[in-house]
Amino acid sequence: MSRAESCLAVATTALAMLVCLGVGVRAQESRVAEFRVISSCDFEGPYSAGEQQVHDGCVNNWQWGRKDMVLKADKDTGRPRTAQRIQVRGITSGGMQFFYTKLKLKKDRHYRVSYWLKSDGLEGPVRCYVRKIDYPWTVYLWADFVPRTNEWKEYSFTGKCGEDVNDDVGVCWETGSLGTIWLDDMKVEESEQPFPSDSPSPKPPLVGEGGVRGNLLPRSSFEGRRDHFWSQMFFGWNRNGVWEGVEGDWEDPQMYRAEGGKVGKYCMAVPNAVHAGQPGALSITLDMLPGKPYTVSAWMKSDPPGLAGSIALLYWWSGRHQQSFGSVYPKLTSEWMRVSFTATPQAPPGATRTATPITAMIQIAPSAVQHGTLYVDGLQVEAGDKMTDYKPRFPLELYADVGQDGGNLIEWGKVVPLDVLAAAADRTNVTNVRVELVITGYPDIPVSRKVLDLTVGKTTRLNLGIKRRGLFRVSLRTLNDKEAAPQEMVFAIVPKPRDVREKGMFGAHLAIRPFHINYFRRLGFTWTRLHDCSVLTKWNWVEPVRGKLYWHDEVVDGVRQAGMHILGLPDHAPKWACVEKGKGPNPIDLETFGKYCEELARHYRGKIDHWETWNEPYMPGSGDFHGSLQEFGEVMKTAYPAFKRGNPDAKVLGPCADIGNVGYTKAIPEDARKCLDIFSFHNYPNNLCGGGTLPFAAELPDHLKLLGDKQPQEIWDTEGTNGEVCANSMYTFLPVVTAEKNDRACAFASRVWIEHKKAGVDKFFVYQMHNTDSMMYFGGYQSLFLCYDRSPTPAAIATATTAYCIDGLKSVPFKPIEGVVQGLFEGDGRATWTIYDDAGVIGRKKLNLTKLPKDAEVLDVMGNDPRRDGKKTWEIGIQPLFVMSGKLHGEKLAQVGQAATAS
Repeated sequence: MSRAESCLAVATTALAMLVCLGVGVRAQESRVAEFRVISSCDFEGPYSAGEQQVHDGCVNNWQWGRKDMVLKADKDTGRPRTAQRIQVRGITSGGMQFFYTKLKLKKDRHYRVSYWLKSDGLEGPVRCYVRKIDYPWTVYLWADFVPRTNEWKEYSFTGKCGEDVNDDVGVCWETGSLGTIWLDDMKVEESEQPFPSDSPSPKPPLVGEGGVRGNLLPRSSFEGRRDHFWSQMFFGWNRNGVWEGVEGDWEDPQMYRAEGGKVGKYCMAVPNAVHAGQPGALSITLDMLPGKPYTVSAWMKSDPPGLAGSIALLYWWSGRHQQSFGSVYPKLTSEWMRVSFTATPQAPPGATRTATPITAMIQIAPSAVQHGTLYVDGLQVEAGDKMTDYKPRFPLELYADVGQDGGNLIEWGKVVPLDVLAAAADRTNVTNVRVELVITGYPDIPVSRKVLDLTVGKTTRLNLGIKRRGLFRVSLRTLNDKEAAPQEMVFAIVPKPRDVREKGMFGAHLAIRPFHINYFRRLGFTWTRLHDCSVLTKWNWVEPVRGKLYWHDEVVDGVRQAGMHILGLPDHAPKWACVEKGKGPNPIDLETFGKYCEELARHYRGKIDHWETWNEPYMPGSGDFHGSLQEFGEVMKTAYPAFKRGNPDAKVLGPCADIGNVGYTKAIPEDARKCLDIFSFHNYPNNLCGGGTLPFAAELPDHLKLLGDKQPQEIWDTEGTNGEVCANSMYTFLPVVTAEKNDRACAFASRVWIEHKKAGVDKFFVYQMHNTDSMMYFGGYQSLFLCYDRSPTPAAIATATTAYCIDGLKSVPFKPIEGVVQGLFEGDGRATWTIYDDAGVIGRKKLNLTKLPKDAEVLDVMGNDPRRDGKKTWEIGIQPLFVMSGKLHGEKLAQVGQAATAS
């Protein structure tokens, strides 16, 4: 992870410090006397002189990336007197971070930060929080990104500080978007007692007056092949000092529907791997009341008898993420037995609202070291401290699927094989049921609505000829809402991947599991990078003991046979190869590192022919390298010839630069900079990419100049993403997902590839950390292209369409048009022109669709031609529109598209 990512991904540090928070928009209100104003800024002056006018006590973070900004004292804002204007006209890396610094914090004190803000032209939200200004950027009071409006509003957030902070701390406003914000009347209040929460009223809890009683689970008999209520994680383990996670990942144990249920026809089977590793089936989140007991019960058995396993309740965030607050570890046999436990959740430490529901998950986990399978049926969660007889919440359960093995991906033009099932959750007299089936296309386009008469227990196959493309949501509900809980399922209709092979530019970080490899290949990806998600080539795990190397040929062969190419990394030195400070010329034993690189290249020759020497050696402790950049130069000079000795055809990547910090590349000795075939860098764009006054990755030429006469054969961005848009999905029940975030996720997931290709970058590896599947990490870097239950996301389909339109083509010049961003690509007998809005210019243009060639493919990011929907004009917005032709060359195609563009 790069410095840019670290600036945004401070949540990990924040969670250790933050004990209580609340965010929201509020009207002005009077303050009670015990809330002391400890710091404030009315932005009336004084301001610094010169081109950049910054209010006294404020600073702008010019060091984070490269951007074009104008800071002014503005009197014409719609507010009394003066406000601070912050205009972001261009961003090539990093983002805007503006601080108010006249602040001190005390341990265990509560704080409320309030301020007035309005915006203009922003493509994304703004976050305000309190953090350490310099490294390690510790967050003391956390607040999330919040959408802003063009009207003045007062915003506030509250929190409790976990330590005394006397300097280098400030209120920070942050955005990665182009556009303008104005700030006014900021103040920080302090109190020994919690502030009244500004958050909206909590949603009704599952239990209590007027709430659900009895079994709280919507489905508890596991009668369907797959249910979004459940997902399965897997973490690899060591056994006898040997890491078995690589093979465990490749086994990819997943829960499944098994025959022979206790309360119904089927039950849920939760297997583990032959190799050591911790699997676990995890539910989606449940709301529970703090201080109130809950009883969990289920029928269980195991194969083989005596297999260890557990059922537990875990906190989901709520101040104690992933911690268990109740569990049972039964001694199971091959016969069904009912087990139970009672647990009482607690409010988050220091919570201001102790009656607010906490969020929890159910975990069902077999042994990590003994091979076998747990079977579960008749699962029940109920309020109270006593177990009652099993009774499902509804007599029936609804399910829909199109076959889960491929991630619910259907190829363009193929029939959608939709299976619909209404099954009995226990004994019931209901034999037939009327169910409404609704299919909705992204973002909210009605596709189909019908009422089905289903026979209970019998699967009905619907072969659907859907003409639209893209992402779809299937919604099921019984006409009598007391018969079954509603159900949702998501699938996608995507293009067949281009046959670009190793020339493809689309890469990702993936857990090396057959599902992920096949899913991403079907989206158009052809590369994976072995970092964070897999330690397949990492030194510490391959050679944990000097001279004893563990190879993973079956896994590597499987990845290659599926059509994916591999970028390997040899970093993470084992302890035995590390050198204590002051006892050697380098933090690692260079001789043994060279031997290891040579062995890697020789063993995997023809299978892994691309090697990146180290991941982010400029980050403290990254890859277990603790030396200076001068010392890292010796590492590069050791690795390069070693890889070539093992495989003369190997391509070596380096130095894994931070795009926004040219000084890093410059600090590496000049002779070491020559020890690479392909220049690699990391770029975490915090905007949607493209537009404004600065080109994308504008620092790249400065890095390349430092390489001297030996210019690289290619340029690869081996890591990056925009974490703010990762929580995207078409499900309606995920609280962190919004329509606005979905739109931005689609825009980013298309534009990031376009802008990389325009900048001359040959490959980009999006940071998609699929170490686990489950709600446990949903919303972080895991979920841009794959939802917690392995269903496709809007961003995934936008990328698949983009790969279909531009992969295998070269970027060519075009005539610019003010107010829009364009891309032009050609090769392989085809050309693609694309267009989207330039947020750096106020106003939007439109595209006259009737002026485009009738035989051209015109596609939005979902793969649909807006002309087929009867549209004659296209409002040019944040998401690209593609125009492709096999008859017109690139220059002519661009001329036609530009002629159709108007204000």
